[in-house]
Amino acid sequence: MKVYESKEIRNIALLGHAGSGKTSLAEALLFQTGSINRRGTVEELNTVSDYTEIEHEKKGSIFTTPLFTEYKNLKINILDTPGYDDYIGELSAAARVADTGVICLNAQNGLEVGSENAWTYTSKYNTPVMIVVNKLDQDQANFEETVTSAKEQFGRGVTVIEYPLSTGAGFNTIIDILSMKAYQYSGGSTTPVVKDIDEEQMIIAEGYKSELIDMIAETDEDLMTKYFDSGELTTEEMMTGLRRALINKQIVPVLCASSKNNIGADRLADFICDICPSPLEMAGMETTEDEVHPYLTSKDTSLFVFKLVSEAHLGDMTFFKVASGKVSAGADLINDQKSTAERFNQIFSVCGKKRVEVTQLNAGDIGATVKLKGTGINHTLHEKGKNYAYKAIEYPNPKVRVAIAPKTKGEEEKVGMGLHSLHQEDPTLMVEHSQELRQMIVYCQGELHLGVAKWRLEHRYKVETEFLEPRVPYRETIQKQVRGMYRHKKQSGGAGQFAEVHMIMEPWYEGAPYATDITIRAKEMIDLDWGGKLELVNCIVGGVIDQRFIPAILKGVMDKMHIGPLTGSYVRDIRLYIYDGKMHPVDSNEAAFKTAGMMVFKENFIKADPKILEPVYEVEIKVPEDFVGDVMSDLPTRRGLIMGIDSDGKYQKIKSRMPLAELDKYSTALRSMTQARATYTSEFIEYQSVPPNVQMKLMDEFKKAHSDED
Repeated sequence: MKVYESKEIRNIALLGHAGSGKTSLAEALLFQTGSINRRGTVEELNTVSDYTEIEHEKKGSIFTTPLFTEYKNLKINILDTPGYDDYIGELSAAARVADTGVICLNAQNGLEVGSENAWTYTSKYNTPVMIVVNKLDQDQANFEETVTSAKEQFGRGVTVIEYPLSTGAGFNTIIDILSMKAYQYSGGSTTPVVKDIDEEQMIIAEGYKSELIDMIAETDEDLMTKYFDSGELTTEEMMTGLRRALINKQIVPVLCASSKNNIGADRLADFICDICPSPLEMAGMETTEDEVHPYLTSKDTSLFVFKLVSEAHLGDMTFFKVASGKVSAGADLINDQKSTAERFNQIFSVCGKKRVEVTQLNAGDIGATVKLKGTGINHTLHEKGKNYAYKAIEYPNPKVRVAIAPKTKGEEEKVGMGLHSLHQEDPTLMVEHSQELRQMIVYCQGELHLGVAKWRLEHRYKVETEFLEPRVPYRETIQKQVRGMYRHKKQSGGAGQFAEVHMIMEPWYEGAPYATDITIRAKEMIDLDWGGKLELVNCIVGGVIDQRFIPAILKGVMDKMHIGPLTGSYVRDIRLYIYDGKMHPVDSNEAAFKTAGMMVFKENFIKADPKILEPVYEVEIKVPEDFVGDVMSDLPTRRGLIMGIDSDGKYQKIKSRMPLAELDKYSTALRSMTQARATYTSEFIEYQSVPPNVQMKLMDEFKKAHSDED
């Protein structure tokens, strides 16, 4: 295979909602450019992209699949991404390394959540974007409405380059604004007949052309002057201006297609080659120090890892983009994150499950290697003696958490190892072995995401699992000041134990005043590992308790703070005054004072009007206007507090706060409520008191659980 120079490379990511035809479009591109001699279909489970067993079973894309084709003496790297919100990590990685995002819109449905996500992440990485309005052969297809909704959501830069002569079953002709020609496809041929535009259509085409020229001229002063002087731009000037405007994200070109019937694939392939930027025309990759490394082969070699794959028929593969320099088989590079050396024994260009060994990849190219020892996603590899790392892919916070356990006892370690491996390939799937909750917790993006994890654990790691309701990390605290004492006295055959501790307990909060009726000798503020504070105030005078026993009292208190009496949850935000006590010259020791400290804390806590706190999250729900009423009326039933609502094109953004106990169940409910057209993000904000009825319920459940254990 030829070694392509940076200027001969195009990197595109096919983005958009599930069902918008991305995989079929990738198949059409591969067929049109000669990489395959027969087009597969999603229905027949024989596409180049969706080649894994689980994608065949689920009948759709789950992973981003790297593909490539050679066309017009260029190499086009294609990243075919899944469209569901649950697999958004795959989309984010593709948007990070692509030089152009191709957002596919289903002409029947217009804008959907997946296309919104595509716009969000291409904007985050400043990736140029174009749109392909697909499925124009369907009966309900509406090109004009789709373009209008895209303009409303993405801005006035959305500009038509092609439009269909008609839509529905009769769709077979594309009008191209740049060439002002009609391209007619007939008889199943992938090569169109080029015709002049008839008089009736010329009026429409001229309108689109005028809009296009206006948009191009606005982005370039020289072209603006030329346009004002002559009232026209040449085709070459339009293409040059369009290319520059695409790179600068000033114009979002709109093309049209029917990937199922292979209409428009040739036009898209030509547009990618002629208009979409090469890596040389992009700014380059940004480091964590905000430096930009241009895609130049003349620079030192560096790579950015964006994907890992572990499959039985492929082995362990590491996918990377060459950020600078060039990488050849046999190269030794340093992993910046781990400061370890990695040898690239082989390098490949990959097209689905087919991999082609190559001798060298230049700056801007995308490739893969095998058998790297410890390199993971977001790692930077560079030449020895260098010291920099590229900015990581940004992943969204998880939406769903669930407890997971093996169906067969004793296989917990096997489940944990399997989940750890899955996390290495998919950072949006996270696992926590929670000692606090005594559960293994999985965090992910939704029910579909969970289902994939369970399937892979069963089929790849041969362990069957079940999902359980996750416990909530409640906290306990107090609401009033109390005083108490505890005397620990134990006399047995040998040495005895004696300790007496007098303690004042009160709520701690920022700026809380100190008690004024006692003398304060010292203060110690402890930041608790689980959040909140514990302040220990030493008020001992006259040596009634030796100072060497104060740490033992604190240890006893801390032991009890790990298991609150109401629900067994961690205790937080307490101030303690140790103000009196007694000790014995022989029988007092650290163990005695630890016990006394623990018991006086426990007895005081119960008397201090204890309450349960629950984690509360800030939730932003992006929902189509048609479903706003349903979502808003549902929130109060989940103890959600609506904070406000903002417009965002045809969507509304509802800002609310919701307890984690309710948020755990929200993903499935929202999907059902809005026909999977809404999405949300959540972020922990604070701990708040639970309502009295909820507190009583939680306490009763805790007592019952412990009585059952007894």
